[in-house]
Amino acid sequence: MNTASRLKVLAGKKLVDLDPAELAAALAASDHVLVDVGTGDARTAYRQAVAHPEWTVIGVDPAWQRMAETAVRAARKPAKGGAPNLVLVNAAIETVPTALSGVADEVTVLMPWGKLLRGVVLGEDDVLSGLRAVAKDGAPLELSIGTSIWREPVPLEIRDLPELTPEAVESTGLADRLAAFGWQVTDVRLVPHTELETISSSWARRLGSGATETVFRLRAVAVDPREPVRPDQAAPEADGHAAAEPERGA
Repeated sequence: MNTASRLKVLAGKKLVDLDPAELAAALAASDHVLVDVGTGDARTAYRQAVAHPEWTVIGVDPAWQRMAETAVRAARKPAKGGAPNLVLVNAAIETVPTALSGVADEVTVLMPWGKLLRGVVLGEDDVLSGLRAVAKDGAPLELSIGTSIWREPVPLEIRDLPELTPEAVESTGLADRLAAFGWQVTDVRLVPHTELETISSSWARRLGSGATETVFRLRAVAVDPREPVRPDQAAPEADGHAAAEPERGA
């Protein structure tokens, strides 16, 4: 896995270097660390940070310009909607900064696109290893993908990707690929978007009030890739932490 030593984060509309020691101190004082990979416009990460001020929420995305509006909002005083516990990192998960190694109590990949989508669907080494690198042992992973992307007209950039279904996780070897990089799959299913209690308002608006989007949802737990998962390591049921955004990480 390739890693980067520099930690570039958004401070308002500017990219700045964050001292890893400063981040480490913030993480040590947090009750819970959520890493949202492919955070896109970072609105979901922002909402989590506001709802859980005792957490540190880290949004990771290579397209930092998309996060800028949320970064400006987060920089306000808390009384005016600020979220000082939100950290927006300009990075791709396949070249994740070393400062993020092993920090996450929870990892989410919600409505990925581009390289991130390709990486999770095909089980590419750099993406799966990057996801595992940020997670603590025992941390749950939740991956959500709207299945309508495989309906006509299929976007040109994903026409060569197999549709991800619960059956395909086994038949394509994706479960084995995940296990090889320390992710033990604990649950895979298709769910209507209405079952995702914290689905974002922007995604819901895209769907429309009468839409019935089905979401592919995979849950896994971070384990030692050399050890089989024990029953007590199974990822817990979602408790409303995760929400979805359309085409995140584009």
